[in-house]
Amino acid sequence: MSCVLSGVRHIALLLIALTATVHADPDEHEDEDAYFASFPTASFAVGMNGHGGRVGGKPEGGLGGVLEIDYGRGRWQYLAEGSLETSNVQTTMTTHVAGIRKRGALGMRWLARQFIPFEPMGVELYLRGAAGLESYQWVDDKMTRPDLDLGLGVAVRMFRRPRITARFDLDMVFAAGDTGIAAGMVLGW
Repeated sequence: MSCVLSGVRHIALLLIALTATVHADPDEHEDEDAYFASFPTASFAVGMNGHGGRVGGKPEGGLGGVLEIDYGRGRWQYLAEGSLETSNVQTTMTTHVAGIRKRGALGMRWLARQFIPFEPMGVELYLRGAAGLESYQWVDDKMTRPDLDLGLGVAVRMFRRPRITARFDLDMVFAAGDTGIAAGMVLGW
């Protein structure tokens, strides 16, 4: 338990360091959001997702597809996502049980940094969090449990038509005493 808390503490410090802002004059109260290109009001994304961690104390992992619908408002983007992935639980050193993992989640992302090398394109760093429900089905068992994802992502986004975004997410997943990691690459419009 102390290893998990130590890991969470290190992740929190890393996220704070990545998003901390330095102001030249603390008395200035400028609108920092005005310097960022906003998220699009409506968008969707499709891609691949992979996960790994523990289920019931046993190693588990898998790959699959993800679909996401987003609503943007300034530097905030609210999301609804669903995924269908494989699930392989290692039962012994040489055997595993195959199945599927279905997951639905609601969450948000916050645009922390934006670099615009030239006008129609930007490179972005953001933080994200989502609360979801994951359902596992294996040959001889099934399980449903809530989870919480906290992570960050990097995106390359076009600001003019076609408004295409290529994004890579990396999340820590916390669920019913087990922790894991999830990563995915999506293409959005």
